[in-house]
Amino acid sequence: MKEKKSFITEPLGLFGWKNIESVILAALATESPMLLIGKHGSAKSFILERLAEALNLEFRSYNASLINYDDLVGIPIPIDNNTKLDYISNPNSIWDAEVVFVDEINRTKPELQNKLFPIIYDKRVQGQKLEKLKYRWAAMNPANIDDEDDDLTYFGASPLDPALADRFPFLIEVPDWTTLSDSDREKMLKDMYLGRHEFKINIFDLINKTKEEMNNIISKDIDEINKYILSLMDLLGQSVGYISARRATMLLDTLISIIAAEKVLKTLDDRDIDFKECAITHILYTIPYIANKRIDKTLLINIANQAIKYSKLDNSSAKDIMRITDPIERLKYVIKNKKELDNSLVCDVITSSISKLENPIRRGMALITYLSFRNESNIYASVMETLANEIRCVLSAKKNNSLELLEKKKIADKVDALLNKLGKDYKHYQYLSNLMYSFLPDDYKTADDALKLYRFFIDTASEVNL
Repeated sequence: MKEKKSFITEPLGLFGWKNIESVILAALATESPMLLIGKHGSAKSFILERLAEALNLEFRSYNASLINYDDLVGIPIPIDNNTKLDYISNPNSIWDAEVVFVDEINRTKPELQNKLFPIIYDKRVQGQKLEKLKYRWAAMNPANIDDEDDDLTYFGASPLDPALADRFPFLIEVPDWTTLSDSDREKMLKDMYLGRHEFKINIFDLINKTKEEMNNIISKDIDEINKYILSLMDLLGQSVGYISARRATMLLDTLISIIAAEKVLKTLDDRDIDFKECAITHILYTIPYIANKRIDKTLLINIANQAIKYSKLDNSSAKDIMRITDPIERLKYVIKNKKELDNSLVCDVITSSISKLENPIRRGMALITYLSFRNESNIYASVMETLANEIRCVLSAKKNNSLELLEKKKIADKVDALLNKLGKDYKHYQYLSNLMYSFLPDDYKTADDALKLYRFFIDTASEVNL
């Protein structure tokens, strides 16, 4: 695939940002709130200030860690016999602003944070519409930079209120020195003494073309995009956490705008794009959780890929699967309905669901799944290999391997008692016996753990008609 060119960020001397230019352009075209997340010195304020300047808009910048509410709106005074409030504004108040930039938003005082909600989401202050306000932008340092492999911690930076994070349709983790390629680092250093740069392309023109393209997409492709968003919402809810209904509508709007922006930028460098590329860009920069925690980007990319695949399935059973959040119940469903389901869907469910379980239930469920599909020739070899690796220790005969320590002997005796009570006439006796013994001597904490595994296997095997 032809490499992307930069039309918005590199002309300003920002390198390593070209992959997020479509996201920035989408935010400009939709006039949607945009939150930039990055370490100090990563040019968050710089890009926003230059965008406002290029758009020739009245720009207000506020440091959230320092301002009071009066700094935003001015000093309130009662009017009309004390029935209304007016405000004595100052030169930096919000009333005439066309762009509002709130820096260090995750250092906002608690009493101020709630008052930012209506400004960011609804362009209102104290119920009054901010008639001139178009853009609401914010920036923050990561609140979660405390990993063992990173010695950088931002004292005073707090997790962003989830409801406030949810007001931002676009949440963009920006590049920093550590994420730049060697080539981009070299370009940055060479650019240092070249003076002020200007945009080489008319930003207004890009915005207007993106708006036009959005209308084209809505008229032609909205049904397919809707199907994708429905699949995406189900998968995000299962893998990442609660996603609000408001976010669903945002995801639809942001995806349409990103596709439109990519198409507009594509015309400038004659580059091919596809829906998958746009979907991956979309999921990386529109999920509110990235404001407060690291989310595995590989996981998000896999979710986007699965959502694309699921959105193309017309089978109602496939849609039912996505609404099952419990991984064991999902596995039971595909085992019981394997003849009616798309093979690739079954394989996706098996690999994704098994990985979410913990032992000893994980090994027990892997064994049941393996036994259910071992004679199905259309199951991918890689999936069967995954299951075989989970149960490798079960596929050969096991014996009571307990040590003579009293507590461990009690657990081992419990395993023996359960198997003796079941009897060798049980259809899957040998597999269950191997499974039960595979956790001896150290992997059962109590005899109750052994009993739970025993009951789980028998009950689940019966439920799926194994």
